[in-house]
Amino acid sequence: MTLTIQPFTKPVCKKILVPGSKSLTNRLFPLAVLSEKSVIITGSLESEDAEIMRDALVKMGAHITEIKTESGISDWKVETASFFTNTDNIELFCGNSGTSIRFLTALCALRKGKTTLTGTHRMLVRPIGDLCDVLQNLGVNIEYNKNTNFPPHTIFPSSIFTQSCDRFSGMRKELKSVHLSGKLSSQFFTALFHIAPKIGLEIIVDNELVSKPYIDMTIEVMKDFGVHIENVQNEYAIFKISQQKFTVPKTGKFEVEGDASSATYPLAIGLITGGNVEITNLPKKSLQGDAKFKELVIDKMRNPENNTINPLIPLGNIDLEDIPDAALTAIVLCGYADGYTKITGLSTLRHKECDRLFAMETNLRKMGIEVKTGTDYIEIWGDSKKIHGAEIECFDDHRIAMSFAVLGTVVENVKILDPECTKKTFPSFWEDLEKWRI
Repeated sequence: MTLTIQPFTKPVCKKILVPGSKSLTNRLFPLAVLSEKSVIITGSLESEDAEIMRDALVKMGAHITEIKTESGISDWKVETASFFTNTDNIELFCGNSGTSIRFLTALCALRKGKTTLTGTHRMLVRPIGDLCDVLQNLGVNIEYNKNTNFPPHTIFPSSIFTQSCDRFSGMRKELKSVHLSGKLSSQFFTALFHIAPKIGLEIIVDNELVSKPYIDMTIEVMKDFGVHIENVQNEYAIFKISQQKFTVPKTGKFEVEGDASSATYPLAIGLITGGNVEITNLPKKSLQGDAKFKELVIDKMRNPENNTINPLIPLGNIDLEDIPDAALTAIVLCGYADGYTKITGLSTLRHKECDRLFAMETNLRKMGIEVKTGTDYIEIWGDSKKIHGAEIECFDDHRIAMSFAVLGTVVENVKILDPECTKKTFPSFWEDLEKWRI
């Protein structure tokens, strides 16, 4: 299937509601299960990634019940049920959901049954070895079914972990110390943070830690569950998590704010069409790193002098390591901004749902824009007059599709191949895009 985007005929000036945060949704559900309490999650994301996480937790023994609401956005009741006692040998299909397979890999170490984790072809070339190495050093038996350091992999019950859960007796003074490289993915750290209160961990960071805002998010969310994570001297070099109990608020409710990554698309469309968009369900004090997109990109690229010629000015040299998902939206905007931009800090984009730097370079060149990429950077020579329509190869990556849809609102004949890939995080994206043009 191919979708041709019709350019917008007027500036977009709207207040817009975006889907719930994927990052928060896929943290809250496993934490709710680990809390061993009854928890209600409201405003969560309804998408393939969220469904993969919920289905996996249910297969592992949790009870998750949908509660319909008048708003049309379901609440979810989460109960631990037999999560810690289920001895079934199971297989979990994680699709191409990086958060799911990484968070679940650590969670499976707490199970009393054997678990195999697998996914799509792309998932099978996304490395998991750094996380598995840490778990193995803690005494977990993990076998790679095909290629070492990559899914599919099988996790066997570990007495060290299951006994910690069975015999929990409050704070443990001695922490198990492990080392983990910070250069590949912050999600490996989040995965370990989730299970650390059950066993007590000291995590020493080797190399510089990428995507620090996602670490901050996890620490804040776990604080809501009563868990204290010590970021020693606030330097992201050592994290200490003592053995401790999860707690929940008296209401038992957790609300998911809007997805800051998804918000970048309407914000960018507002900018590129010469309008202005406000996201109504993204708080000013958001937990999400991508919430800084407006400050770091939109506000800097807005041309206050002459919006009729080109509403954009280039970013010049900028480091967007802290907002890697939002960086894709910045990249397409820079393709339309007349002038030179170099964006650095993008090494993690090589290991996402696709090689995102390669995908951006390939598609921008198709549209007539000069681009150069390296291991962790992209250089763009934007040209609003030279840019033209093209068939956009999404590489089964939702963010590639939605980013280039932004250009389609001002450039004729932008054709998105495989537009259905947006179901991963933003199922209503194409319907919403049409609403934004009105």
